[in-house]
Amino acid sequence: MSDGSTLTSTVLISAVGQLNRPNVPDVPGELDVPAFHTAQWDHSVDLTGKDVVMVGAAATGFQVAPAIADRVGSLTVLQRSAQWMFPNPNYHEPVGEGMRWALRHLPGYARWFRFLIFFPSCDTGLAAAKVDPDWEPQERSVSEINDFARMMFTEWIEGQVGDDADLLAKVLPDYPATGKRTLQDNGAWLRTLQRDHVELVRAGVERLDGDAVIDSEGRRHSADVVVWATGFRYNEPLTPLRIRGRDGVDLREQWGTRPRAYLGVTVPDFPNFFCLYGPGTNLASGGSIILASECEVSYVMACLDGLLASGSSSLAPRQEVYDDYYERSQAEMRTMVWASPHIAHNYYTNDDGEVHGLNPWRLVDYWAWTRSVDLAEYELT
Repeated sequence: MSDGSTLTSTVLISAVGQLNRPNVPDVPGELDVPAFHTAQWDHSVDLTGKDVVMVGAAATGFQVAPAIADRVGSLTVLQRSAQWMFPNPNYHEPVGEGMRWALRHLPGYARWFRFLIFFPSCDTGLAAAKVDPDWEPQERSVSEINDFARMMFTEWIEGQVGDDADLLAKVLPDYPATGKRTLQDNGAWLRTLQRDHVELVRAGVERLDGDAVIDSEGRRHSADVVVWATGFRYNEPLTPLRIRGRDGVDLREQWGTRPRAYLGVTVPDFPNFFCLYGPGTNLASGGSIILASECEVSYVMACLDGLLASGSSSLAPRQEVYDDYYERSQAEMRTMVWASPHIAHNYYTNDDGEVHGLNPWRLVDYWAWTRSVDLAEYELT
């Protein structure tokens, strides 16, 4: 425990997820101005009238820039690659009084409404993510339906940018659609970039220099405040926890650069240890991560029910079951756009170009697989 005490239990469930440790790049040099990661926002720093440099413009920067643009004196956004986005004009619209009344008072309405929101897109996005090996050119799109998605996304972006060719060149991605996290857009991002005091710079960070960030093209960007919108240590799940299994084996050492779990939940030689939002359970093609997490909780409870019913004290998946699921998942992942070698700076991939955090399967199948547990797949002690 954080206070140095010891807590003893029969079961250990990790619910820290995959996006829990901020990633601040190791950049040469130092800053003598306030700097912080978006997940560790320093609310004591007043941005009013300040020259702000924000490093990163994926899912987080995409949301932060419009939220702070009204306050800052200037905003410079450094972005290595553009992001695909799809229209959701009502993304930030408040829920109306009538809808709130119905959600509270009409029997079954809340469940139906939730189903209506997520299920139509649950597995349809997988079709656009599936690679057709005969489709060319793969660096542009990976299938006919993926190319159609690219055209739709492009029209949405072009319709907002208008005649600004320079901005369009910066914000229009050059990789296959859905290859990175695709963002919901209500127009706020591109409206922000078209403001006079906001500049989008397509470059990375070379070094830090006192009150400035030097980008990868050698340009100097002075700053009163630096905001790191650089995501999380996605491929290092459970960092910095040390979880030891049988014979003292360390889980992160065992995983190395390939974190994996059976159904994203259990690991051999780690009896009675369960992951929620573990390796291979993140979604990149739509659906609901809440539903996926509920599936994992249901599976954990089924494991515990089976353990109690068996009269055993611990369970862990059999090595051959674990290996088979991992190999099948990786084979499926290699057929998806997220593993495409034509996508640079993709946080889904590890240094070997492999994807271990995402679920390549249909969510409806994952739901079916986690509804009950087959104890024959487990070693009971």
